[in-house]
Amino acid sequence: MLVIQEWQKWILKQLICEGIHKSISESQLFREAGRHYEPNFQSALRSLIDEGIVMVLESHRQKKYLVNFDMIDVAQSIINSHSKLNRIKVIQPFMPEPEGFVYWFDNNQEGRKYRRQNIYRFYTRETDRMEFAAQLITQSMSRSRTLYMGSLNNSNSYIYKIWRAALELSDESEDGTFILQDLQDRERVACGNNRQRGKIGIAIFKKLGYIQEIGTKGNSTRFKISGRKPFSVTLDEIFTVST
Repeated sequence: MLVIQEWQKWILKQLICEGIHKSISESQLFREAGRHYEPNFQSALRSLIDEGIVMVLESHRQKKYLVNFDMIDVAQSIINSHSKLNRIKVIQPFMPEPEGFVYWFDNNQEGRKYRRQNIYRFYTRETDRMEFAAQLITQSMSRSRTLYMGSLNNSNSYIYKIWRAALELSDESEDGTFILQDLQDRERVACGNNRQRGKIGIAIFKKLGYIQEIGTKGNSTRFKISGRKPFSVTLDEIFTVST
């Protein structure tokens, strides 16, 4: 949960974007906050209004917010303050959610094993819960990005190829185990040059219960196929069953 001062700074950044002052509707502001919305957000907005820093315009039953021109200096001082604190305590939580996807989980929420382990936020497609996307969350907005994994229902997708590689490695191994490096070596293209998609694939398979951690090999975690597998139902299969 962010403190009120941090929410104040974030709200003002939405209203003063790269020196451009703009008005934002209430619905748009809440949408930008997304799933991060919590009581301190409302308290921060109310305090900015009460102090006269943010003005409220109402027309056609819609509220819009903008910075009071007479309080620009105060608004800028709030934006420029707490910057050192934010860099330490807040890891960019305001990256827009991918269009057409719904939030699933993030590995920071479940607890990371290592201090330098990347934070990912995972999403599934609204119309295909076997299609995945993941956001790499960093302190620098310029380095944060969304990686689209495709669907396990599509044999040409990254996630399908990574899953297929996991099955092959499991079959070839004497004890049925494999490590992330094995997966990355087997599917270099699907895992990508920076290997992020391989890590994302492992996290997705763990969450779905398709693989299990069973120990370590040196500094690497060993995984084993659990027995659960993806399934898909095509329209042809639906029509066949219905007839």
